[in-house]
Amino acid sequence: MADALVSAVLEQLTTIILEGARQKVRLIKGAQQEIDKVKRNLESIRAFLDDAEEREIRNKSIKLWLHRLKEASLDLEDVLDGWNTALLEWKMNKAQNSVSVLQKKVCHFISCFCFRRVVKLHGFSVQIKKINGRLDEIAKQKDRYSFVPREIRQPQIQPERETTSFVDGSVIHGRDEVKKRIIGHLLCGSNEESSDFLLQTISIVGMGGIGKTALAQILYNDDQIKAHFDKRVWVCVSDVFDEARVARAIIIELEDLDPTAVLHLNSLPLQSLLKRICGFLGGKKFFLVLDDVWTEDGNSWDSLKQTFKHGAPGSRILVTTRKDPVVQMMESSHVFPLEELSQEVCWSILSQIAFINRDKKQCSDLNDIGWKIARKCKGLPLAAKTLGSLLRYKRTREEWKDVLDNEIWTSEMTRKDIFAPLLLSYYDLPSAIRQRFLYCAIFPKDFEIWRYLVIQHWMAQGYLNSSSNAEMELVGREYFDYLAARSFFQDFERLEDGSIFKCKMHDIVHDFVLFLTESDFATKKVASGENSTVELQSEARHLTVMVAERTTFPASIYGTEKLRSVVTFCGREAISDVALCNLLKRHLNISYNENMKKLPEAICELCNLLSLDLNGCYSLEELPDGIGKLINLRFFRAAGCFALTWCPKSMGRLTSLRELVEVNIRVDHNDPKEFCTGDLEKLCHLRRLWVKFIGYSIDADEVRRARLHDKIHLQEMKIDLDQNMDERYAVETLNLPSNLNVQFWTSYSGPYC
Repeated sequence: MADALVSAVLEQLTTIILEGARQKVRLIKGAQQEIDKVKRNLESIRAFLDDAEEREIRNKSIKLWLHRLKEASLDLEDVLDGWNTALLEWKMNKAQNSVSVLQKKVCHFISCFCFRRVVKLHGFSVQIKKINGRLDEIAKQKDRYSFVPREIRQPQIQPERETTSFVDGSVIHGRDEVKKRIIGHLLCGSNEESSDFLLQTISIVGMGGIGKTALAQILYNDDQIKAHFDKRVWVCVSDVFDEARVARAIIIELEDLDPTAVLHLNSLPLQSLLKRICGFLGGKKFFLVLDDVWTEDGNSWDSLKQTFKHGAPGSRILVTTRKDPVVQMMESSHVFPLEELSQEVCWSILSQIAFINRDKKQCSDLNDIGWKIARKCKGLPLAAKTLGSLLRYKRTREEWKDVLDNEIWTSEMTRKDIFAPLLLSYYDLPSAIRQRFLYCAIFPKDFEIWRYLVIQHWMAQGYLNSSSNAEMELVGREYFDYLAARSFFQDFERLEDGSIFKCKMHDIVHDFVLFLTESDFATKKVASGENSTVELQSEARHLTVMVAERTTFPASIYGTEKLRSVVTFCGREAISDVALCNLLKRHLNISYNENMKKLPEAICELCNLLSLDLNGCYSLEELPDGIGKLINLRFFRAAGCFALTWCPKSMGRLTSLRELVEVNIRVDHNDPKEFCTGDLEKLCHLRRLWVKFIGYSIDADEVRRARLHDKIHLQEMKIDLDQNMDERYAVETLNLPSNLNVQFWTSYSGPYC
């Protein structure tokens, strides 16, 4: 990861120098010398970073050295972001002749106009000089560790393996007997229960990574189970038992709701949800799986359990948990503890994956080492699966032996048995992919990770820089598949072509990611009745805020000086201006904030913001006029914002936009206050454009001003037409590029992939 960060900073430095030269903007006095010195320091360190990262697991001093380097590099990125913003703003104002700035006044312009948040009234060169002092010391310290330079590895994507590189989750090893016994309890007894119905709860209990969820999935999809029950429902509960969320998840499964109906469901109180479940389950024999239950509070379970008693006799609930007190709280009628797998079964799982595309002789040569590696799985199927995915790409006996003898097995960092194989797989990743993997800590445990969403996050963080905008998403998909092939993701959902569009991360893998990113990523859970203030560690760069049902979003967030990303998972309360003030971020996700009627004005001051996600804010009626200040914004998404009927004219100033998804645009004339067709003129970097046309006709003058035919990067355009227009008229009038993929749709209202 450190190598990827240092490489990104070096690339950003080069870009700034070249762009400054192209615009004939002189750097502040002394800044050029400091930038040259920064480059020399970082380049002298970069070659040793792979060796340093692998040695940090057994040397706390090296770990601290890497931490200092990472912090200095991130601080430098923040300063460079400020410079980049100043340069872009200067260029825009110069082009529009709205502000006359002579080159001899550039230094004054920068210090007064753009850097007040990043450098806090200090000059650009002063900030660079301070960071250089830190880098000088870091560069000197590296010599005491005798690091060995290594060639920088790039991810090798092999297309011929893409279609077969994902492990089949339908196969489970070593659990045939327990599966048979559980099925017996699920299928029997409906006749004798009819007179005095007692809902039976069956629990599977065991440590993390032992295979509880995998076994439950096999049971859920068993043909006998499908035939026996009228309805099957799967709910992933996770560590916070939110009754309303669980109830909504059950209704969505029972009623197969469309996205619009799901959004309406979010506005219903718990009692209404429970009544709806009662009505649907009445007289039906159902099978409910509650996966990954942690709460020991019986009060959270009682109201739901009473609701389930309206089902028909023979209904069953299956629970998976790590905790024995949960089994007791749920009054389980049958309990099945999962034991560790034998070494033979672990070897069977491992070899099935590791020996893909090998001949018999190759397999025979590796059997003895593989058997010893299987012993290190400690009976955990997740460990066997992870190691199998790692060894699959190790072609020689020497590489397998390196895995067997690796010092990670005895490292203090592997305080959990399962962390050792995960660390081996992690350090086997190229540094660039490690960085993208660790960013997944921003998502909560058991979150459904949409491929498109995680790629957008990576883009917003600058992880997918490319000379061609069209290539960024393709590179992101390759990196996503790379991680999936090595078992860092699971529970795949696929498109018709076999490609993954959605997945999850195993909760142990999620724990592992949090373990590696403990100072960088913060997750704050705001429970009902708690104080509405959040305090972060000063080093936190990314924040996830999870707000309980009907709980107010925090009024204040402290420790935000270095914050880059905020992702919110709110109840139904609007996010406040106060909470957003003074946050320096690249990515802001406040989607599905159901009571927010106006986007807070404070957001317009986030001059370095790259991505803004408003999906599902269906009460949102207004965007602030100052939204045009977000000149670095690349991604704007407002799918499902049904009350947002118009957008301000200043949207036309967002010249860095790559994606503009579901916004209203007036097409029949040029309105002085409203976002119109002609305002697309300077949005030259657009790749994806989804718009809803407002007006009864298309103004030809506005089309000419928009210059849509010159949008060479535009790959996809979706249009929601006014009912008085037809598709052919729209395409002909807009004068679109001939190779553009144009689709017509009706008010899109959900996530897309």
